[in-house]
Amino acid sequence: MATSTVARWRVLSLVLLGAFLGMSVIIYGFRLLPGEAELHQEIIAYRGTPIHAVARWLNYGGKWHFLAPAMLLLLACSPVARRRWWLWCGLMPLSGGIEQLFKFLVGRPRPRGVNWGFPSGHVTAAATFAVLLVYLLSRERVSPAARVSLLLLAIVLVGSVGFARVLLNAHWPSDVLGGVLLGAGCAAGAAWWDATHPSEDAGRPSAVSDTVRTID
Repeated sequence: MATSTVARWRVLSLVLLGAFLGMSVIIYGFRLLPGEAELHQEIIAYRGTPIHAVARWLNYGGKWHFLAPAMLLLLACSPVARRRWWLWCGLMPLSGGIEQLFKFLVGRPRPRGVNWGFPSGHVTAAATFAVLLVYLLSRERVSPAARVSLLLLAIVLVGSVGFARVLLNAHWPSDVLGGVLLGAGCAAGAAWWDATHPSEDAGRPSAVSDTVRTID
């Protein structure tokens, strides 16, 4: 694969994971970021409104109930994803394991004071899948319209899950940001490895374009 592609994913992974480590140290030392408590109060003010009801459903975007079928659909539609299915399927529990480790290391309680909260597991999982989807789309021959549509869907997925976790009073805003950095960083790291080790049939035409074009 082109050196520029490898370098792009390497830089993205190192920057995101470095930012996550730095943020972990800050949260460990200061517990809350400046203005975070006020932002949290502004968001949870929507509790009891129709937005709160919607958030309960958006919350599933970070759970296996949604992500497991989404991964299976991705593998079914993408020959590129199937070439290294073990890497992408292993990536989700790997990022989840790191998330659990940092919950213990940082040790900051959730807003309700029950269990550790940094980083958000729901957001970590959603961000991992979203960046994975973006990477695989960059490897597939899909129409520009389908590429943009799925890219926007990935962004909306992460943003809606993060908003829901704060609105449901399950996390602080910095828990959400930490989950984005960790999940995206892990997925970018897997993309970096995959780009550095191109498969023998990486240059063959992909059949996914026929599947994805049905979205257009």
